[in-house]
Amino acid sequence: MNDLWPLSCPHCSASLSLITEDDRLHGLDCSSGHHFTAAKQGYVNLLVGRGSSSTPDTPEMIMARERVQQAGLFDLVTRKLTALRDEHAPEASTLLDAGTGTGHYLHEMLSEHPELRGIGLDLSSAGLKRAAKHERTLALAWDLWTPLPLKDHSVDVVLNVFAPRNPEEYARVLRTCGAVVVVTPRSGHLAELAEVGLLNQQEDKHESLLAQMRPVFGEPTVRTEVTCTLPVEDEEAADLVMMGPAGHHRGRRDVLTAVEEQEIWSVTVDVDMTVWSAP
Repeated sequence: MNDLWPLSCPHCSASLSLITEDDRLHGLDCSSGHHFTAAKQGYVNLLVGRGSSSTPDTPEMIMARERVQQAGLFDLVTRKLTALRDEHAPEASTLLDAGTGTGHYLHEMLSEHPELRGIGLDLSSAGLKRAAKHERTLALAWDLWTPLPLKDHSVDVVLNVFAPRNPEEYARVLRTCGAVVVVTPRSGHLAELAEVGLLNQQEDKHESLLAQMRPVFGEPTVRTEVTCTLPVEDEEAADLVMMGPAGHHRGRRDVLTAVEEQEIWSVTVDVDMTVWSAP
């Protein structure tokens, strides 16, 4: 891991340098003396002394998401997402995954392209422990609603998969030929799980996304609908519920019991992928 990451100190905006030994990250330092120690799992908490009013995903939610990803239930989303990255930013070198979670989508892109490196931002330490496992990923604890700890015009692609969005900051950190790729659920996404605890999808999710992004980025370059129906086991269906916002409010045993009673054999993956060019 080299020291040429485009990071800004959240306290003074000076450049942050990586402190490494034997290819292991020990922390980040800036010229003003601010220091951020890396956790033993490899991620760095840049929120020390700041905190956040947002609630991070719990370890149980992250583990459920990891099992879903490992089971391949979102493989089609991963392939389509990688194809959009290749099409709209073929010369990219640095990716920002805003709301990286486990780092799954970012890692898949990095594995396809050894010249790429990625920065993953998230509040969940459980997710960041997993995101940091890829040698070309720098995993940082950060609140996406606040100014990002990155230099102006420093990344080629911003990924945002089912995560909060900060259009003004995306525009600031994107290079002039960069792109933002956003994945949002459609009304049919996992609709089979609505009766077992999944929180209802917002009907006008895409229109809300356009209204949020349009003042900064204008109209999108492309919108792609990705839909498929997949068989699921009871445990997988429960994981699909528990890995999202419902995981903050529901107990796994209750969800699993409801899944068994409803006899859910398949689920629909139904998402929008929308791309904007840098303004």
